[in-house]
Amino acid sequence: MPKVIYFSTSGKWQEYPLGPHTTIGRHPDQDLQLLDRMISKEHAVISLATDGHYVLTDIGSKNGTFVNDEPVTGSRVLRDGDDIGLGNHILKFIDPPQTPHTPQEDVSATKEFSASHVMSQLQAFQAVQSIRQPVSDTHFLPESQILSEKALRQDYEKLRVAAELSATAAATVDFDELLNVIIDKAFQLFKADRVAILLRDESGEMRTRVAVDRDRHPIQHFKISETLLDEVILEKSAVLSGDALQDQRFSSSNSLVVDNVRSTMCVPLIYENEVLGVINLDTQLMTGAFLEKDLQILTGFARQAAFTLQQGRMIEEMRKNAIIRDNLRRIISPHLINDVMSGKIQLQKSGRRTESTVLFADIRGFTQLTEQNEPEFIVNMLNDFFEMMVECIFNHDGVLDKFVGDEVMAVWGVRVGQENHALSAVQCAIEMMNAIHRMNQKRKAQFLPPIYIGIGIATGVVIAGYMGSTQAMSYTVIGDTVNLGARLCSAAQPGEILINEDAWKRVENHVESIMLPPIMVKGKRDQVPVHRVFWQD
Repeated sequence: MPKVIYFSTSGKWQEYPLGPHTTIGRHPDQDLQLLDRMISKEHAVISLATDGHYVLTDIGSKNGTFVNDEPVTGSRVLRDGDDIGLGNHILKFIDPPQTPHTPQEDVSATKEFSASHVMSQLQAFQAVQSIRQPVSDTHFLPESQILSEKALRQDYEKLRVAAELSATAAATVDFDELLNVIIDKAFQLFKADRVAILLRDESGEMRTRVAVDRDRHPIQHFKISETLLDEVILEKSAVLSGDALQDQRFSSSNSLVVDNVRSTMCVPLIYENEVLGVINLDTQLMTGAFLEKDLQILTGFARQAAFTLQQGRMIEEMRKNAIIRDNLRRIISPHLINDVMSGKIQLQKSGRRTESTVLFADIRGFTQLTEQNEPEFIVNMLNDFFEMMVECIFNHDGVLDKFVGDEVMAVWGVRVGQENHALSAVQCAIEMMNAIHRMNQKRKAQFLPPIYIGIGIATGVVIAGYMGSTQAMSYTVIGDTVNLGARLCSAAQPGEILINEDAWKRVENHVESIMLPPIMVKGKRDQVPVHRVFWQD
């Protein structure tokens, strides 16, 4: 069933099945509610089109919708495995290739399989490319050619079990769970003594993931014929041998001789033309134990296993990325994280010249506070202070640059396409002042002393980029504008927002302010024009 999977704010993977029309947003009325400030109340919708494909539409969101890091303008047809980016969330669209969906399609699951359903499962099995040992009664015959009721029942049972496996595989993303199901079904259907599943490791080598005998006892030091394995992997085809000891293809295989293997089936786990592993069944008891129809069913098993394995890998990669994002977003703007992870910003030592706005905010009388209170009290107070300041910065699309003691520095305009950066910085400063005012009301009720801050803002040319050593880099801005912002912050009185002339020219029609007498700042030969921004809760 088509669905999206994502890493929730509770730290768990969530699945959401898609209906004909699924709305996504921050508001509780949305079908899929995502609690993320970067997501609009009504952000996007996924709809089932008349041609059977699912279509994603951005419905005027503030921060946009992305598919595989590409912005969605209008609507976008979704494909299995697409990454849907909304705010700080990445949703994986899952829709395994199968018969097209229709809006009237009955999507309810059932455990009963009619004869027509079983036969349709047969048609889904992948054609076998390499079966070179002819044996009698190898194919599923048409109903009119079946003379034995016993043979019909046997074929029906094989197809029924295969259909059950297909349903199980479609309902799980746990590859280990699927492996156990495949092993159980293999021993149930086939006259095998051993079942082994090998997977390709990070180095590209095939390693035994599981190997058991019919009693489910693990097989220690399982070995598979290198000749057999090479043929399956290189040819990307299934192999059936009715008598491995007499098969000229494997005459040089010592492992088959040592283990006295007589009949064997080996099929590749293929996903998008890549061999992820193999499933191998063999027996020591008899020749001709496996038929071509058995190999067809096992190939169907392998196809389901390959899809689930790849799906599990994608989920694990998403989980790792979600953890990285969650850790980074504590110290870096979500926009900057998205730019880095999408490749828009390269993690290399470099810098570019750009016009930006910098903001500095720090606590007034902080030295006196540290002298009069215990270190634990100061640490808790700073954590609360920084939490509020960072939230204000991110609310206004700013990039957190650094913390220095009780001072926080942020910058706007370093992201490509970010306009009105001066206004965003000033609006952030006003929100900071209001947040401190509300914080002081709570502190007063707790008989704690109030906290006051001063803020300095400067707009001008900076050099922005990653700087540092090759082992440790940080994204920052440098230049005379940065120094001026810091000096204005030092000059600001408690509860005061000071901005330079360039910033004022860009915000004069949007905020109330007053021009102050020019001031002298360290590092400047001439006096600097300065404006005070008015704010109120």
